[in-house]
Amino acid sequence: MSKRLNYKNALERASRVLKDKRLSQKLVNEAKETLTSRAKVSEKIGQLKNKIAILIRLVKAYTKGTYRDISKKSMLYTVGVLLYFITPMDIIPDFIPVSGFLDDASLLLWLYNHLSTELQQFIAWESKQEEK
Repeated sequence: MSKRLNYKNALERASRVLKDKRLSQKLVNEAKETLTSRAKVSEKIGQLKNKIAILIRLVKAYTKGTYRDISKKSMLYTVGVLLYFITPMDIIPDFIPVSGFLDDASLLLWLYNHLSTELQQFIAWESKQEEK
């Protein structure tokens, strides 16, 4: 299967998740569980724990409808990367010591850096919500 087809399938799956609150909530829950378990066994994931948690909170706020000041494309990327993160069989299977989580960490770091401006806006919005 070509990379282009896999990318298209990933975007279609991410789009379905964004449209379905039940699937979105399931993704949020699984991403939280995955983060907790992987942060314990992977130093790289542990170092990204706060950044991954922000991505999870963003998806939760977006699917609840409380935060929408982000492009649809950015949300598709975010959901797609989180789906990849929770999937144990990816490019480098996660059961392979050390390197199994490097692809996840690299992709998550790329996404966080790619969306840095939008994520900073989300973080500022979150802070204002906490003040209310």
